[in-house]
Amino acid sequence: MDFAQIYLYVLCGAIGSLVLFIVCRISYPKIEPYIRVRVTHFKYSKIKLGGTSLAVTGLKISLLILFLAANGFLLGVGISDLAELEQRAAAIASANLMLVFLGGRTNALADWVQIPLSIYYVGHRWIGVVATCEALLHSALALFRHKKFDALTKSGYVAIGGLVVVVFSAACFRRRCGRFFGLFHLLFSMGALGGLVWHVCLQQDGKARIPIFVSCGLLGGSHLYRWVWMFILGHTAGNVKNLWDDGNIMRLQLGTDKPVSVFPGCYFYLFFTGPLPFYDLFHGYAMMPVWSNPDQYVTGQASDLTFLISRTVGHHRRSLGSIFPDSRLRLDGPYGKDLKLHTFETVVLTAKGLGISGILPFALHLAARKRNDNGLRDKSARLRDSSEPVFGDLSRHVDLIWWLEHDDQDRWVHDQLRSLQEIDNKACWTRSLSQLFANSQKFLVVWCIYPVKRNPERKLPFTSNEFWSRRYNFGFDEFSRELRQEARYPGRTVVVASGEEKFVNMMRDMVVQNTTSKRLIEFADVEYHTQPGGFKSSFYNPPDSQAVLVNSNNPSNSQSTPIEMTEMDISDQHASKVKEFV
Repeated sequence: MDFAQIYLYVLCGAIGSLVLFIVCRISYPKIEPYIRVRVTHFKYSKIKLGGTSLAVTGLKISLLILFLAANGFLLGVGISDLAELEQRAAAIASANLMLVFLGGRTNALADWVQIPLSIYYVGHRWIGVVATCEALLHSALALFRHKKFDALTKSGYVAIGGLVVVVFSAACFRRRCGRFFGLFHLLFSMGALGGLVWHVCLQQDGKARIPIFVSCGLLGGSHLYRWVWMFILGHTAGNVKNLWDDGNIMRLQLGTDKPVSVFPGCYFYLFFTGPLPFYDLFHGYAMMPVWSNPDQYVTGQASDLTFLISRTVGHHRRSLGSIFPDSRLRLDGPYGKDLKLHTFETVVLTAKGLGISGILPFALHLAARKRNDNGLRDKSARLRDSSEPVFGDLSRHVDLIWWLEHDDQDRWVHDQLRSLQEIDNKACWTRSLSQLFANSQKFLVVWCIYPVKRNPERKLPFTSNEFWSRRYNFGFDEFSRELRQEARYPGRTVVVASGEEKFVNMMRDMVVQNTTSKRLIEFADVEYHTQPGGFKSSFYNPPDSQAVLVNSNNPSNSQSTPIEMTEMDISDQHASKVKEFV
C-alpha cells in the first residue's frame, strides 16, 4: 500500500465521519425526546408477569440477566473436560465471593461510588446465591472425580456447608432471629470464610489463595474502617439534647461532639445500648435525620440532628428504654445518595404518612439555600461591593404534598413545619426593588392532605395562606393533573416520593404515565420506604368510609404507617431487605 492509498482512505474516512456527525446532529434533537421516554419506562417501570408486578424494574432485571449470562458464558466457553470445569467453577465462585464479602450492610466503597442501595442489595443477595451454586458445582465435580476423603475434602465440606448455611439462614431465619440475626449472619459468614481459608491453604496452587485472602481483607477492612472512623478519625458521637415522646413516636434531638457532614436524603447508623456486651459496636439502625439547624444545614456541616423513631414497630424499640436526656449515642455516617434537586427547575416532593421524614430535609435544604442567596444578593445590592458567592440554584418551583393517614400525624413535625414556613417567607423577601418582581411568588407550595375534616379547635402547624394550606378529598387522580401542570414549566421536572412501598410505586407509575416526548419528568425515591402498621391515632380513628386515602386509587389500604425504613442490611431483615428506622 502506497501513501496515495493511505491518503485516500484517510480522506474518505474523514469525509464519511463528518457526514455521519452532521446527520446525527440534525436527527438527534428530533428523536431524543422519544429516546428519553423509552429510557424512563426502562428505568422506572416494574416488570409484569401474568399481570403480576414484580419488585424489580427493567434496569435491575437487565443487570441480573447480564450477570447470569456472563457467569454462564465464562463457565462454558472453551471447556474441554470435567477437570477444567471444576477449576473454572472454583475460580469464578472465588471471584464472586470477593464482591459478597464487601458486606450486606451499607459499604463505604459502594456508597462512595454512589451505587443505589436497591441495586447494591439485590446484587449482594444474587451474587451470593450464584457464588454458592458455583461452589456446589465445584464440590460435586471434585467428589465425583476424586472419591476420597482427605483433609482437602473435609475443608471443602466445611466451606460449602458454611456458604449453604449463610444463604438458607438469610432466607428462612431472618425474622425469627430478630435483632440478633445480624450477629448470627456475621458469625456464619466468618465460619464459611474460615472454611474457605482452610481449603485453599491445602491447595498446592498459591493463586487459589488470592481471592479468598482478598475476601478476608474486604470483610475485615469494612468493619475496621467503620470503627476507626467512629472512634479515631470521625469521633461521630453525641448527647441527647431533647426528647419528645407520645407513645408511638420518639423525636430525638442529638447534639454531636463536632459538626458532621449532612445532605438531604442522607442517613446514619445509630447504635443503642443492647442486651449484650459491646452490642452498640456491632448493631446499628439506619435512620434519616428529619431536621437540623437551617444555618448549619445549608453549609453541609451540622452538629444538631433530629430523628424520628418508631416506638411500636421494630426490634430497636427494646433499646429505646435506655435513652434519656444527656444519654450518649454513637453514630456512623453519613451514607446515601445526594439527589442534587437544586439542579432541577421544578421539584415535586410527595410523602404519605411518616414518609414526611424523608422529604422534609429536601424542602429545608432548598429553602435554606434560596434564603441564603437572596440575603447575599440583597446585601450586594446595598453595599455594591460584596463578593460573597451564592449557590445559584436552578429550582424555581418546589411543591411539597403530604398525605396524612391520621389527623394528628402533623404533631410529629409541628415545629419543623413552622420553622420551614419562616425560612420560606425569608427566602422570598428582598429589599432590592430590582428583584421584587422575581420574588413576587412563593418559593415553596405546601399542601397537607388530611383524611377527614380537621377539628377546628386544633391549630395547624403553620399559618394557612394561598401557598401553605390544608386540603381534603385530594386523591391521586387530582395529583396526576397537578403533575401535568407542573411539568409545563420550563426546565427539568423531578418527582421525589417517600412513604410505604405501594405509595412509592404509585408515584413511579404516575411519572411513567405522564412522561411524553413533550413532557419529560424524572423520578427519584429516598433510600428507605416506610412500612405499614404500628401507629394508631391518639385522637380520632376515622372509619373506612371517611378516610379519603383508603380507596381504590390509593396505593395502600393501611390505616397507619410507622417510620420504619427498609435496608438490606446483614442485621434485622426480611428476605431481601433489612428493616431499619428513620
